[in-house]
Amino acid sequence: MKKAFTLIELIFTILIIALVFTVIPKMILSLNKSDNFTLQQDALFNGISLMHMISNLSWDENNTNSNDILHTNSSCCDCNSSNDYYRVGGFKGSRSCKNNLHAGLIGNEGETNIIFYNDIDDFNNFERNSTNLLKYGFHVKVTYIDDILMYFNQEVNITLTKESNATKSTNLKLVDLNITYQGKRGKQDKQISQFYYTSANIGKMIFHKREWR
Repeated sequence: MKKAFTLIELIFTILIIALVFTVIPKMILSLNKSDNFTLQQDALFNGISLMHMISNLSWDENNTNSNDILHTNSSCCDCNSSNDYYRVGGFKGSRSCKNNLHAGLIGNEGETNIIFYNDIDDFNNFERNSTNLLKYGFHVKVTYIDDILMYFNQEVNITLTKESNATKSTNLKLVDLNITYQGKRGKQDKQISQFYYTSANIGKMIFHKREWR
């Protein structure tokens, strides 16, 4: 006697196939969303860590060996002999520009490895992709920004725009960290997040230590 599917068996088979094609795509979508959220969280955490590391570096190469306020091409916040090498409002013992040091151009001064970067602008044009399964990339730009001061009715307005002249130094540096997807189909180079940090030419921070007794 030839065996065949009964109507009930056929209906159950159709139901099972329908469930499979309904549930599995939702499971895949849910997993993709979870992976994407994990990637974003990982990228943000490492981006914050990188920006924190950059912000703790010296403002300029000349600040790695000196705590001086550096001379720049800017007319703002002058530090010269007319005020005893202190900025307006400075006091004896505070950071000065007595050693006549100047801020340099943006870019590293021979340091070729992140381990040896010792000032903020060494990170200009820094590019690094993650090495784990979560693919994202860091892209860092460091530029001088205009520090024009406008005085009006005892108020001070500071205009912050990127300095178009690459050879002109000012008292402010802008660090721009852009994080993008890498190697992810349909999202290559799409932005995940962006961080900005502005650093001022105020000399190297020095912490005085005292012996605990």
